[in-house]
Amino acid sequence: MNYEEDTNMDEKNSKNIISQLINEGKVIKPEPKAKEFFFEKSDESLQVAQRLIQISQDKNDNLKSYMWIISAAYYSMFYSATALLAHFGHRLKIDVGIHKMTYHALVYYFHVLDKKIQKHLLESYKDVYADAEQLLQNTETKAIELLENFKFEQEKRKIFTYDMGAHAQENKAITSVKRAKEFYNNVDDILKKTKGK
Repeated sequence: MNYEEDTNMDEKNSKNIISQLINEGKVIKPEPKAKEFFFEKSDESLQVAQRLIQISQDKNDNLKSYMWIISAAYYSMFYSATALLAHFGHRLKIDVGIHKMTYHALVYYFHVLDKKIQKHLLESYKDVYADAEQLLQNTETKAIELLENFKFEQEKRKIFTYDMGAHAQENKAITSVKRAKEFYNNVDDILKKTKGK
């Protein structure tokens, strides 16, 4: 099975992917205190993103770090999602594609099986993930894929990182943080209202 499936909001696709991971023994029980660990990481990442916005918007400070804001906002969402999965007794044990598979696990466990997460929050997760993926070097890609995709990615990143105006980058960063905060707050509500497994 190709674990690098497209992360569209296809419930059947997510169900098939997660069912396959379950059959392969790649959805396991989380470590004790995993929920707490990842939710603290989520909060920390969100605080970093919010502070970076303050720094970047400070007219007296030349540091404009919109790329890192988007990255920190995404990781806040990723860690929240990982905490939520742990709360309900799920951990993905995979080396490649963990970020995309986490999205599919959210869709499967919290939208297909149980409507705990609204569709717009899943779409926000996917959008912030896509933004972060554009900005970050994909460390999960095999060396040969890096070589083949280097030129394409270099051009794409150049457009996003250098050719996109500072105002557009700022708007994208602010949107990412808003999405991360909404996602974090919703996961926090679910964690407080449910006992998990």
